[in-house]
Amino acid sequence: SKASLARFQPLSSCVDVSFWHTLSKKKLEEFMLSTDPVAIVANFGPSPSRFISKEGKKISIPSRVMLGEGSFEIDADAKKILLQKDLVAMYGVLHNANTVEDFKGFDKRKLIAEAGQRIEKAIEEGLASADPSLLNTFILLTYANLKTHRYYYWFAFPALLPKGDGAQFQVASTESISQVFSDCESLRSFYAMLAEYQANVGLKNRGHFVVLMDESGRNCIKIATLSQYHQLKATDKNKLYFGYVDPSTVPTHPGWVLRNYLVYIKEQYKLQICNILSIRDTNFDQIAKIPPGENVSVSSIAMTLNLPLTSENTSLQDEKTTITTTMTTSTYGYVGWEPNAKGRLGARVVNLQSVFDPKSLAKTSADLNLKLMRWRSLPNLDTDKLKQTKVLLLGAGTLGCYVARTLLGWGVRHITFLDNGKVSYSNPVRQPLYNFKDSVGGKNLKAKIAAQNLMNVSPGVVSEGHCVTIPMPGHTVAAKQEEAVKQEYNKLKSLIQSHDLVFLLTDSRESRWLPSLLCAAHGKRLVNAALGFDTYVVMRHGMRCGDEKQKERDLGCYFCNDVVAPTDSLSDRTLDQQCTVTRPGCAPIASALAVELAIALIHNGSGERGSELGAMPHQLRGSLRKFELLAIEGRRYDKCTACSDIVLNLYKEQGWKFVLNALNRPLYLEDVTGLTQMKKQAEELSFDFDEDWGDEE
Repeated sequence: SKASLARFQPLSSCVDVSFWHTLSKKKLEEFMLSTDPVAIVANFGPSPSRFISKEGKKISIPSRVMLGEGSFEIDADAKKILLQKDLVAMYGVLHNANTVEDFKGFDKRKLIAEAGQRIEKAIEEGLASADPSLLNTFILLTYANLKTHRYYYWFAFPALLPKGDGAQFQVASTESISQVFSDCESLRSFYAMLAEYQANVGLKNRGHFVVLMDESGRNCIKIATLSQYHQLKATDKNKLYFGYVDPSTVPTHPGWVLRNYLVYIKEQYKLQICNILSIRDTNFDQIAKIPPGENVSVSSIAMTLNLPLTSENTSLQDEKTTITTTMTTSTYGYVGWEPNAKGRLGARVVNLQSVFDPKSLAKTSADLNLKLMRWRSLPNLDTDKLKQTKVLLLGAGTLGCYVARTLLGWGVRHITFLDNGKVSYSNPVRQPLYNFKDSVGGKNLKAKIAAQNLMNVSPGVVSEGHCVTIPMPGHTVAAKQEEAVKQEYNKLKSLIQSHDLVFLLTDSRESRWLPSLLCAAHGKRLVNAALGFDTYVVMRHGMRCGDEKQKERDLGCYFCNDVVAPTDSLSDRTLDQQCTVTRPGCAPIASALAVELAIALIHNGSGERGSELGAMPHQLRGSLRKFELLAIEGRRYDKCTACSDIVLNLYKEQGWKFVLNALNRPLYLEDVTGLTQMKKQAEELSFDFDEDWGDEE
């Protein structure tokens, strides 16, 4: 019969959602602004099922090239492909653009020409004989809009196209592979040998092979790699077939991967006629095990093709679904850009906002700003360290709510609240973690509701609330209350010990004493924020133990500037004294400064005075009346009621007994630290001074 022009079914890309998810992660964390090509791997396999039924109609299935989550891990994904005997690896290059304009501006003719030239070089230099995977590669252009989760992409599967109409490949004959072999037993034997070949050969040789037949040309006696072709030809005069795994789903047309294979056969072996086996079946070992007497039904085909000498005619007619270019130094043009869903040359777009898990989207989007910081402003920002830091907020009021929200913005994902209050009607307008429904009835615990609402804001956060009353000096503990207060003390101590950083955000001076003592005793970092009507103070306490440098150990705590012990300041107060009356802007400003100071402290780690995030002052004192902010450094006081050596040593020796004495005896802390004696001496000096002044004439 008359030979007909060879037609090839184009490859179609099939990109799994997991690929886009991985690309997004790598773009944010690894690629950033880099536009360097990235090596990736895809896979394809034979497709015996050519149609699917939809609404009573048969729809042809395209030949698929699959990309997934593992496409970026070439070695690891290759091993997975090896475990699936029917799959063949296809190696490619990813070009990821930073903007949609850059994506549109890719020089596609140049990219496919360069890829085609690499294929030509692999054929000319014999590299493709040892590594046939070089014959079939791909290019993937992408742009990922990480805000909208829209992904623009365009594939190319470069193929060499002989120049001139007379240089095209021609199909002389096509038949079922079952007609090539003498009988069913011979066919089963072939598939058994093919299964053994694919199980033992390397991944790069799996998709191409040489089949040696016996003298009758009806029985397979050996399957070998392309690099063994010359050995087979030199020792045997029997019929040879070139085999390949064919992803085509069209019964009469081979797949796209045959194009470069035919060029290789023509150029490498100088053949003008070749015999091809297009393997389209899966589960070779199962076909081989079909019992004798049963019919063997297979989808693979055998073809004989004419490979004309390449014409020097440089005119080239563009194919409908490809971009072509003629290289003056080559006898081939280059085709292979994939058409879009409308059958036109153009990129494809996929919108995955509705596909991604909403919680996963929220988590990724919440971290977007942080990861973008690493692109230019803070390349060494340790987001993982921030995620792993466990933060305890003592106080779930105005300061606590604002601190928690700002911590979320910095990527902190472990936040615990401690408070003994309940949500009231006055809270929602000042405290952003509560709403009107939370205040109805006045029974909802602040700590619990704050934790719950924080997780509503960011589903990826781990948050819990504890209703605990902090034991305070000057608030006498009756004998019958002692056990209950001790439990509150133990709960507070346990929470401080289990967290990395503590924010002290309570609304009274005495409620800050025990947390300050516990953090100093257990080596926990503490950041303090307190409000006045139009003033605020933010400070970090010095570390009293561990491997901190001396300068860090010398920094004072909240009580180091005082010469009086904390006492009961909550009893017998008017309404305006019972509430935290402050200008509304104070709390957000103080909270933001407290978090920024804490993040710098976490990120720096060493406790030194500066970090990549900037300076780390000891104290910040601000005034809204003067619109003034002062950075101050306070030294450690050896008679401090919260962090002096004598207080810490007594606490370590006596534990709860020491705390109980401080609670029940107003002057106990002043007595043990020497403040009582110091004040007595000061009074005596003042008396002597007055005596002298009175005698002067």
